[in-house]
Amino acid sequence: MPSSPDPSRRLTELRAGMSVLTSAAADLGVGSQSEVRVLSDGRLWLAEQQIAVSAADVYQAARGLVAAQLDAIAAVTDRPVEDHALAWLVTLQTNEVMVGIEDEVAALDAALADTALADTALEDTAALEDDAA
Repeated sequence: MPSSPDPSRRLTELRAGMSVLTSAAADLGVGSQSEVRVLSDGRLWLAEQQIAVSAADVYQAARGLVAAQLDAIAAVTDRPVEDHALAWLVTLQTNEVMVGIEDEVAALDAALADTALADTALEDTAALEDDAA
């Protein structure tokens, strides 16, 4: 599913997509990780392809990769793309909720630790005042 009708731009998007895919695979332990550097103008330098791409190119490439993945899954399972897209979305939303809960639990734990520390400090101060009296 081309995101751009311009062949030159499409080639850039495909190269960015290949870099995103190879980097993601490398993160999962496949092969070696491609070198990607941020240039001073904000574009990314993809060492493996020897090109610079914009954030928009990377975004469009990632969209294309996800669309191709959804299309392939739908073809293999003989179910509509919508079924898989909605399942992924529910999974991502569930993960978002879980991360939010984990963050809240961590914040609560930190607050309780701070309260316990403050209580200990107050008890220590009271004990010192009792000893001084």
